[in-house]
Amino acid sequence: MNTGVQLITYPDSIGGSLAALHKGLGMLPPRCLSGVHILPPYPSSGDRGFAPLTHTEIDPQWGTWNDVRAIAKEYALTLDLIVNHVSAGSAEFQDVLRTGAASPHIDMFIDVAKFLQQHNASRNALQKTYRPRPTAPYTRFRCGDGIARDMWTTFSPEQIDLNWESESAWNLFRTYVSALQEAGVSVVRLDALGYVAKRPNTTSFMIPETVAVAKRFREEVPAEIQLLAEVHAEYPAQQQLLDASGIEYTYDATLALVLLHALWNGSSKRLHEWILRRGEQQVTVLDTHDGISVVDTKGVLRDTEIAATVECVQERGGTLLMRASGERAENLDVYQLNTTYFSALGEDEDAYVLARAVQLFIPGIPQVYYVGLLAGKNDTQTFTKTGVGRDVNRHNYTMKEWEHGLRQKVVQRLFNLMHIRNTHPAFGGKFTVKQKDTDTLLLHWQHDDMWAEAEVHLKTKKVVVRFVGEKGDVKEEVV
Repeated sequence: MNTGVQLITYPDSIGGSLAALHKGLGMLPPRCLSGVHILPPYPSSGDRGFAPLTHTEIDPQWGTWNDVRAIAKEYALTLDLIVNHVSAGSAEFQDVLRTGAASPHIDMFIDVAKFLQQHNASRNALQKTYRPRPTAPYTRFRCGDGIARDMWTTFSPEQIDLNWESESAWNLFRTYVSALQEAGVSVVRLDALGYVAKRPNTTSFMIPETVAVAKRFREEVPAEIQLLAEVHAEYPAQQQLLDASGIEYTYDATLALVLLHALWNGSSKRLHEWILRRGEQQVTVLDTHDGISVVDTKGVLRDTEIAATVECVQERGGTLLMRASGERAENLDVYQLNTTYFSALGEDEDAYVLARAVQLFIPGIPQVYYVGLLAGKNDTQTFTKTGVGRDVNRHNYTMKEWEHGLRQKVVQRLFNLMHIRNTHPAFGGKFTVKQKDTDTLLLHWQHDDMWAEAEVHLKTKKVVVRFVGEKGDVKEEVV
């Protein structure tokens, strides 16, 4: 994977289409962006693209595969492959609904009764199932053969889980991968990977069988395409998955809350510990379409520290954040905070730039969410209209809003950091981190005679960047 800075965006988040997105990317300063992750642009029946009817087509309201290829020619492109489920409206599942047992796709999905019979288990064996909703992990559908079947639906009745013990699911997977490869995709993000394996009397999340499926994903996908596992779990489990499966990357979603804790407490202790502990096979994020992860931080921050940090964020984000996250949100999501990162920091520009400096100066591949690129605030208007918690962090920008946002001073400060991260040769070398005192970290990169470093002061929110210039002179900037 290209290790430069990447942007995460929906196909319609900037100007309403893939063509407009391409135009919007061209408005960024030269060499501050290396890659783009376009969230699902496929025809979908819900969850803003994450209930895909197929992965072989682009939703015509966003554009065409030619629009995708045009972006892939200029940027390292990441696209999603939603591996846990397909839409209830997909051709395959609709055929099952029409014809029942006569459908050639019947084994592609998980009939709960058959599953339990196969494992000699009762319904009580599903009680431990881990999912982001407090209801049973299945939905009843009446099929055309007159039989009512309970089908596994981890996320919603609109998202039907795939059965990776069937060859029909693997045949569909190969079709999807071929379409992505033909489009020039560099990285495939395996969405909801942790849920793909099911076993009774387990959580059916990140169990040993999950690793076996992940390993086969790596074997089935051409070597020139790298894989990014989307898993929200404690760090050791993520590392074990990478080591055992051969998948190249997972997310460092831990960093976001650890940084908030560091900034609100003016202490570098936990942040320093995490930077030393984390691996380098990480895609670093502070914000994504899913919000700010809490569950990833388990084992890095103490439970009391997590609770105190969440409380600080809620105080600064106001009642909107409290209504948009947790059990009070319409789309229940108890392990993430629905907020923009800028609003989570009380819309403090200096704190925001410091957080981005840390993200850009530690090992890994930094991804910046499109709302975060513009230091976007919580979208009160959209959330009030929809009641969907995640919508506070999913504002769609018109081209006029995008152009205006790019001119903001805080965004220009961020561009400066992104340019250094993308162009300085030191980032191809060795990284070290030093805790200079209780509130200051020095993040240093060295490659031969070239070096670059960021000194971050958590209490004063000051960031000083030093680096060797092209002529061998040392430059210092307060960003």
